[in-house]
Amino acid sequence: MARMIPAQYEQSTTSAAEKRIFHLLENDPDTTDWFVLHSLGLTNRRSGPYGEIDFVVLVPSGAVVCLEVKGGRVSCQSGCWRTTDRFGAAKDFKRSPFLQAREGMFALLNAIEGKFGKASSHSLCLFAYAVVFPDVDPPPQTPEFELWEAIGRDDLRYPISKSILRRL
Repeated sequence: MARMIPAQYEQSTTSAAEKRIFHLLENDPDTTDWFVLHSLGLTNRRSGPYGEIDFVVLVPSGAVVCLEVKGGRVSCQSGCWRTTDRFGAAKDFKRSPFLQAREGMFALLNAIEGKFGKASSHSLCLFAYAVVFPDVDPPPQTPEFELWEAIGRDDLRYPISKSILRRL
């Protein structure tokens, strides 16, 4: 069971998909020594003055994995990403979820290097990212991402720790 920080998600968290992933991480018996930061705020992002990483997973073997969660019926057509919720309401994403995850990971890496120096991050642990699609299979691969960067609903039939460790 991972140590969740904060211990509970904020009441203002509206994403059912994020809540589900929170509980999967929290209750996975193989994450006993893991720390998981939920909704980590970031400053100084390329895309604006503020950003957020849905989950930052600290794996004791020396890995930091940034997860972006996209719930609903997510699809990509002609490079445009969209989700449709359980009520049939569609919403277009401003950016690719893979770009969001990648930018979040590099923003975190840059913040750590800014605070502790470059040698503190590259030599001590692996940084990775993935996009979690808890309600659908990952979309077909495009030039913007590799299949290993996506965790789909079928992957979540097994402990989430297995899906995360497979990406390292």
